[in-house]
Amino acid sequence: MSPELDDLTINVSRLDPKRIIATWDWLVGDIQKILLISKIGDLFFEGKDNQAYWLACDTGKLTNVADSITNFEQLLSDAAHVDDWFLPNLVNQLLNANITLGSDQVYSYYSLPVLGGDYSAENMRAANVYIHFEFTGLIFHQIKDLPNETKVKITITD
Repeated sequence: MSPELDDLTINVSRLDPKRIIATWDWLVGDIQKILLISKIGDLFFEGKDNQAYWLACDTGKLTNVADSITNFEQLLSDAAHVDDWFLPNLVNQLLNANITLGSDQVYSYYSLPVLGGDYSAENMRAANVYIHFEFTGLIFHQIKDLPNETKVKITITD
């Protein structure tokens, strides 16, 4: 990985892939391995078909991004893909706002963009990577069949 990409991703070597996708199994299914997790909380993984996928936790969309891991690695050298997939300008805003990540943390939205939140440092916080994926997976599973622009009310209880 280039140094720039290292600055936009977290270390995934200690993470449990099954725990990461536990609440996303309705969309993701089984995965072969985690390729990358962006600091903004998106997952790139190798599927059972040996293709590369992007799970965007801001929109709840799963996208096939490459037909092989070699092709995916080549795409990572393209500045346009890095900009689209990893939002380096947003990461810089977060760092400039002194919002830093600890071990096994990603940036997570207070209000998901799909629910009206914006892409700003004010709308993000550092969160445990497992909690981030669990929370976003639960939310998107509940709203997946709703028509666009449906008003929702989310209540979080203990």
